[in-house]
Amino acid sequence: MNTEKVSILGHELEVTFNMAVQIGFEEASGLPFSIEGLNTQKATMQVCYEALKEANGTLPFTFDEMTKKISVKETADLKNATMKAMYEWFDIPKVMIEEEAPADKEDDGKNA
Repeated sequence: MNTEKVSILGHELEVTFNMAVQIGFEEASGLPFSIEGLNTQKATMQVCYEALKEANGTLPFTFDEMTKKISVKETADLKNATMKAMYEWFDIPKVMIEEEAPADKEDDGKNA
């Protein structure tokens, strides 16, 4: 099982993806899980939060606290780690991941 490390709100955490993440998403959101259905920020962040919970157990923050306090960089890192773990679990070829991933850009400080 793939796990990725991320730093969220000052906490070093892991992200993983499996069936329990999908079920947790469905229970929390009331929506059926599908990759195509992750087309809103709320749905994507809910999957990320469930991936954090699955890997770490009880988290030091709620979903609402996370979404209100998380930085842009932390959001990008969390989404990337979750999608990487999800693609690995679904056995999506690495070449497809690289083609879909946004290019890393240096922060010039204008977005602070």
